[in-house]
Amino acid sequence: MDRTEENRQEYKELQCRVKREVSKAKQKAYDELYTRLDTREGEKDLYRLARQRDRDGKDVQQVRVIKDRDGRVLTSEESVQRKWKEYFEELMNEENEREKRVEGVNSVEQKVE
Repeated sequence: MDRTEENRQEYKELQCRVKREVSKAKQKAYDELYTRLDTREGEKDLYRLARQRDRDGKDVQQVRVIKDRDGRVLTSEESVQRKWKEYFEELMNEENEREKRVEGVNSVEQKVE
């Protein structure tokens, strides 16, 4: 065998050994986790993690506070709704800048061949 073949063989052996060690370490970690989950504290941790994952998966349901133009915090439901209404009315009703024509400039229109 030449040197590169020896290196390749050595690499394969080391790779197999590393995989076995990683597998053993994972199994040990899972065994410890399952042992912990069988205790009262582990059960509490499990429910805590489940609640947290449930919360993380949800979108924000409501906006409870918002700032007005002056930077004041609006907290009542009516004032927050009014502010959102104003915001969307402004957003949807503003003129499109691309559609404005510059006065005094004639547009050139011709067919492209």
